Amino acid sequence: MAIVKSKKIEIEIQKQLMADAGCKYMVLVKSENNNKNKLKILNTDIEPIIKFSEDNGHIVVIKN
Repeated sequence: MAIVKSKKIEIEIQKQLMADAGCKYMVLVKSENNNKNKLKILNTDIEPIIKFSEDNGHIVVIKN
């Protein structure tokens, strides 16, 4: 697993509605660092789970 610090991160979830789609959901993760852009595309047939949490240095708390 790589940990990368980025200046800007964008996460987009697309529900694929076309009849011949290769999957039901496409997740795009875009990041920007030192004027370089990176894109990762993930495909799945199961609805993506969005989870937010906070780490206070002692415990991680799941937020809604």
